[in-house]
Amino acid sequence: MKTQTAAAKTGSSVRTAGKVDEQIMRVGLATIGISSCAIGIWASISFLSGMAVSGGPLALIADWLKAILG
Repeated sequence: MKTQTAAAKTGSSVRTAGKVDEQIMRVGLATIGISSCAIGIWASISFLSGMAVSGGPLALIADWLKAILG
């Protein structure tokens, strides 16, 4: 009877730890997803503002080539 009680306690603690691990994983994935979206939005805004300042897509490419090649 004592072994059954010990097994039940072990089983319940494993279930609780599994739920906590799952919640931590979900929070981690949400954090990574939100960060990725923020970086993507920032990159898009930077690209579009660079294109607007240079005078259009062709001017942006020409200016970029001038900056890289000298």
